[in-house]
Amino acid sequence: MGFEANATPRCQGKPGGKNTPMSIEPMPEINAPDSANLRRATRYYFGGVVELTEVESGRMIVALVRSLSLCGCFVKTDQSLSLGAKLLLKMTHGGSHFSANGHVVHQTEIGIGVEFTDIDAVDRSRLEECLAELARTDKTA
Repeated sequence: MGFEANATPRCQGKPGGKNTPMSIEPMPEINAPDSANLRRATRYYFGGVVELTEVESGRMIVALVRSLSLCGCFVKTDQSLSLGAKLLLKMTHGGSHFSANGHVVHQTEIGIGVEFTDIDAVDRSRLEECLAELARTDKTA
C-alpha cells in the first residue's frame, strides 16, 4: 500500500534537483463542520518525539507527536503557542529522524496542530519513508 496516492499536489515539493527544498502552500481557511473530511493528506498515528523551537523567542518544547501526515502533525502538549507561530521541528522515531519548518494552525487543550512549511529533500525522503511504514501497518488517525 503506497501512501503517495493519498497526498494532494498542494503537499508535493517544487520541481527541482535533490537538494531543492520543498515548499508547501498554506492551507485555505476551512470553517465547515465537515472540515476533518477535507484533509489534504492521510494522517497516521505516530508515537515519535518532537523538539519544537519557536523561531521568534527561541522557546523549546519537547513533546509527543500524536498524528503525522505529509503536510503536518498534531503535537500533544499542555504548552500554549500563538496561532501562526513559526516553528522548527526535529522529530525522532525508532532510530529515524527528520526536521521541518512549520507554523501553528490549531490549538486545543490537549495540543497543537502544526502545518509543515518547508522540508528539505533529505528530510522529506525520511518523512515519506516513515509514512510509508505507518501505511503498511495501517495506523490511520
